[in-house]
Amino acid sequence: MRPASQRFFRRHGAQRGTTASVSIHVRNLAQMFNSLDPSPFWDRDLDRTAAEFIEDEFREKLSADTWHLHVHTLEGAELAPDLQAAIEHYYERLAGSARLRLRDEMRMGEVALFAGVAIFLLCMTAHQVLSGLLHGVPRILDEGLIILAWLALWRPTEALAYEWVPLYRKRRLYERLAGIRVTVRGEAAPAVVAGPPPQTSHAGAAPHRA
Repeated sequence: MRPASQRFFRRHGAQRGTTASVSIHVRNLAQMFNSLDPSPFWDRDLDRTAAEFIEDEFREKLSADTWHLHVHTLEGAELAPDLQAAIEHYYERLAGSARLRLRDEMRMGEVALFAGVAIFLLCMTAHQVLSGLLHGVPRILDEGLIILAWLALWRPTEALAYEWVPLYRKRRLYERLAGIRVTVRGEAAPAVVAGPPPQTSHAGAAPHRA
């Protein structure tokens, strides 16, 4: 079997209007599936190299409304219906996992924000109390409470403002890929051109003398 890096070949997908396409060339359509997955082909995970190729190519075509994947194969074209179902199931599972992870991240961010607000109020209250009780609050304590108060808000605010974006984009990509249209095209193997017959020598032949 050829190395994974040589099993999938890139052909620039054409993007016209709202349609984008990507082509993959494989020797056998079974190479598109995870060979270690014992499930039937229609419910089997995709080969990781093939999945990464598909994701990278279509990530650059998010503006297109419809995505087409054209798979050219020399063998195994009868697995075409299984490939369509496998891609749908595979990316539906990934989209569901990304959706749950995004929900958990947002919930954890909200809890962290509530905790940060509580710490912020506690630190600022302590700062005000110490300032009223003591005429000379040590500078390190005075500034330390203020810094701690703002640090308590910084991390949860960053998580809620920015860190959910990559997870959201990944979920959207998987949802789009779950609805991709797959076309499998069987191709004939290239003809092998026979070379000249090899020269042979006859054992025991008498050497030629001038």
